[in-house]
Amino acid sequence: MSTDIFRFLSFESFVDMVLRQELAFVTYDQWQDPYEGFVIRAMQTYEGRADIITWLKTNNETEASPEMCLNILHIFRKTVHLQSWTRCPESDALWRIYAHSGNAIRISTTIKKLQSIDRVQFFPVEYKSMNLERELKRIFVGKDIRLKEIFSCKREAFSHEKEFRILSEIDQTVVPYQTPQRRSTDIKPSDIPGILKQVRDAGQITKEQFAYALANNNFSHNGNVKNVRHISFAHIPNFIDSVMVHPNATNWFVKTVGRYCDVNEIQFLGRSKLYEFHHR
Repeated sequence: MSTDIFRFLSFESFVDMVLRQELAFVTYDQWQDPYEGFVIRAMQTYEGRADIITWLKTNNETEASPEMCLNILHIFRKTVHLQSWTRCPESDALWRIYAHSGNAIRISTTIKKLQSIDRVQFFPVEYKSMNLERELKRIFVGKDIRLKEIFSCKREAFSHEKEFRILSEIDQTVVPYQTPQRRSTDIKPSDIPGILKQVRDAGQITKEQFAYALANNNFSHNGNVKNVRHISFAHIPNFIDSVMVHPNATNWFVKTVGRYCDVNEIQFLGRSKLYEFHHR
């Protein structure tokens, strides 16, 4: 299996990435597919929430109540960010999806380099029909709550993407590590981040602790978690292996991207040959 991995994006996003030496991660609701985060989208509807609670009452083996489980998912969806890559070197579908009027580019790196980025998880996407019970079984396994599984599955119609995803850890400036041990009547505001992290990691806190933490944690009210989060790859030498431009790119765009790559010492492969005709 090849260790190369690819990402299609606009030239503007590429320039921003090179200047910052950072990858831009986004929250799941910035993606167009309405089935992204299937379970947490379902829980935001009255019927979906009721169905999830009904399933959890019968099948949940964690220490958390069904209501706590839903709030764990709520915290996760508000604080985690993602980015998409693909194992497919190129295809007509991918170039069309990310066309940017012919000004799209494709960058390549390796799985090893992506795995060297700090505070992220890296995993392939599975493609299958979406079903609420099946998805809940993937997330709630015995006493574990496998939050990564919320974003590890897409519908079969997207299988051509051959997608790999990078998932950020919860931003520790929002939920830093601290484990509260006091009774709910003794809880101080400084305990709140630790309570929420304990919920995320184990689901083993009292209902009173959780209610207090959720009611008093700022991001629950003022939405101070941003839709975009930047994570550095500056510590990884030659992170970008190569750059290729859209097969329909104009000559001036090819030259512009080529010069930019030369200045930044990035291998430039030129225009994709996907639409070139060769009889032999």
